[in-house]
Amino acid sequence: MKFGGSKLAVSTHVPVEKGAIFELNKRRGTVVELRITSCLVLWEEFVDPETGEVLPAISDTVSNEDFCRFDLHGRLSIIRRPSAAAPVGKRDRSHRTDAEIARMRHRYCYVSAAQKLIVDGELEEIRAAFILRGVHIIALGTLYYTQYLTKKAGAADKRGGAKVKVGTQSKVPKSPAHIYKWYCDHRRRGQNGLFDEYISSGNRGRRYTEDEEALVHSVIRQRLDEERCSISSIVTSVQAVFDVHNEDAARSHPPGKSFNRPGYEYIHAAIDALAPLDHAIRTRGLKVAYRNMHALGVGVKTDRALERVEIDEYTFDLMVILNGLGIWDWLRSEEREMLGLDGSTRRVVLSAAIDVHTRCIVGMRISANGTTSLLRETVEMIFLDKTPIADAVGAHEPWNMHGRPETIVLDRGPNYIGDEVYDLLACLGIINLGAPAKKPWLRPFIERLFRTIHLGFAQRFSGRTFSNVVERGENDAAARASLTLDDFLQWLVRWIVEIYHNTEHAGLLGRTPAEAWAQSQASSRLQGVSREELRKVLGIRRHRTLGPSGITMMHIRYQTDDLMKIFYGPPNKPKILEVAWWPHDIGTISVKVAPDHWMNVTAADPMWIGKSFDDLMMVRHRLAGERDRSNAVLARALTELDAAAFRGKVLRGLLPIAVTDATYDRYEADFMRFMSTAERDFDAPEHEDLFDGVIDLQRKAAGSPPVSPGGPPASRSAPAISAEDSDDLME
Repeated sequence: MKFGGSKLAVSTHVPVEKGAIFELNKRRGTVVELRITSCLVLWEEFVDPETGEVLPAISDTVSNEDFCRFDLHGRLSIIRRPSAAAPVGKRDRSHRTDAEIARMRHRYCYVSAAQKLIVDGELEEIRAAFILRGVHIIALGTLYYTQYLTKKAGAADKRGGAKVKVGTQSKVPKSPAHIYKWYCDHRRRGQNGLFDEYISSGNRGRRYTEDEEALVHSVIRQRLDEERCSISSIVTSVQAVFDVHNEDAARSHPPGKSFNRPGYEYIHAAIDALAPLDHAIRTRGLKVAYRNMHALGVGVKTDRALERVEIDEYTFDLMVILNGLGIWDWLRSEEREMLGLDGSTRRVVLSAAIDVHTRCIVGMRISANGTTSLLRETVEMIFLDKTPIADAVGAHEPWNMHGRPETIVLDRGPNYIGDEVYDLLACLGIINLGAPAKKPWLRPFIERLFRTIHLGFAQRFSGRTFSNVVERGENDAAARASLTLDDFLQWLVRWIVEIYHNTEHAGLLGRTPAEAWAQSQASSRLQGVSREELRKVLGIRRHRTLGPSGITMMHIRYQTDDLMKIFYGPPNKPKILEVAWWPHDIGTISVKVAPDHWMNVTAADPMWIGKSFDDLMMVRHRLAGERDRSNAVLARALTELDAAAFRGKVLRGLLPIAVTDATYDRYEADFMRFMSTAERDFDAPEHEDLFDGVIDLQRKAAGSPPVSPGGPPASRSAPAISAEDSDDLME
């Protein structure tokens, strides 16, 4: 069974940025410059493991189309993205283990409790105040931690009285002083500062030499003056001095000794040791920065699309009939129950994301279940092209507003506190601004959008619930509801794409959001992310066993040459690997083959390249009605098959073993020689017919008319054969 069309849609957004380090076809390079249609790349020296050929380090250009094409087939791997890079000497967040993340979340709950008391004016940002109010901080933090464990275990979806296993729990902090230290670390570096270093414990050696420490201290004494420079500025100066020293040492004859470049934490500790009073200066600077973040005068100003995106939730003032008809026929009963499609009449929740610069809606999710968090799905939708959704409902305009936002403003309400999306945004290099709850003027654009949806869309249908009992009066919203979920979603999408995006907006100087988006694309390049990053950050993590046919997920086999080398490699290598699977791209998975290394593995069947989980479900729905074999026939066939197999095993004992120590390597190579994978299909040259061009020459010699223009084109490499040589080539 194949999908219609042979060409796959390639994204127009280049998945790299300036300074990004990547691997393309196993060769590492660095993006030096972004151009309109290509990128200037500096390739590192590369040694072909098969031929031993050494390719020198050169600079070259790679087209944006090639980047997207290789990314679609799992050939592009982002090693380091400057906007999302971890500090020097620290591991990337995607390489953290589940135990490390659990310990970080435990600390973050108590930091959140301290932040809540500080905002309410019940706690000062000093160590003595933390110790004095320690009982209250620990009590509130324990409550947050319990809620986090309960939510993670899915207790809200279980029946009353059911046992909930929350897993291993961390102990209560020993003293409020620990919470104060966590709070300081979180204020300096965010959630990255709450990760511990247990994984690297045991190394008690001195990390830096005396010369390196002396160089660090000299730069700190030079920069730490009455100008009150920031810690990041001092870190940049120290690291710049180390870079200059290493460059001079490399150019000298003979080459000098290079220094280890210190990271943020070491330089910060050195500053604390030299100037303990600098903490108060930084605290006063933080308040000034916080004050300057408030919108004043003309409000928030942006220069390009996706520079700032606001996300919030809105409960529709409208009753919707939640049935499972029409487009929901292929869903199973448990899937309908999970989505809330039980035929009842309820209000639905909308989670939307708006681009501040163009006022375009770049993400939207609908939930029929009020307990479901839509933030993660809304962020995911920002990266996806939503034109197929608009085409499915018959819209006459595209919904192609997508890309990687630079900053996302989130609500600090109870539905968003402690959500895992904060970690995901950090992995994708997106700045997260948490606006305080119950202060809508800090998110004016998304709040204005909800009002526009209420006045321009919801009021057109019957079944309104109104804002209070006085306005509702005798109106029975549930009885007057006439809009099904299918119709609701289709008309909402058409209203967004055809009406809202094409309506003149006063905040855009009379332009429509669609016009503002088109003009922003013409003046600046929109950034995207690779599919590998989306798989590792937004995908589903599972552990799968590596077998002779590769890895199987959702009944789809994934295999490449590099993956099978692991299977046939040393027996001490683990065969149970962690896999990242993304529902929006099931043609490729990411496999964690080492503690700090992911491998992209494509589907063995190329029909799944570029397809989604919905495509797989539609195939499953069609195949469900084609199984006409009875259980009796199946049981009889299995019985006869087992008897024949047992007889073959008995007779096999009469023959010698074919595999010996001398022939093992040859058998292992034969197992992989004829294996057909999507990876090998991608590398294969274009097929050319051996007899292409010869037939036309024979027709000319016989006086036959030439082939019409609609026929197959002649091969570019066809040799010139005269009429005298037009004999049978097989003679």
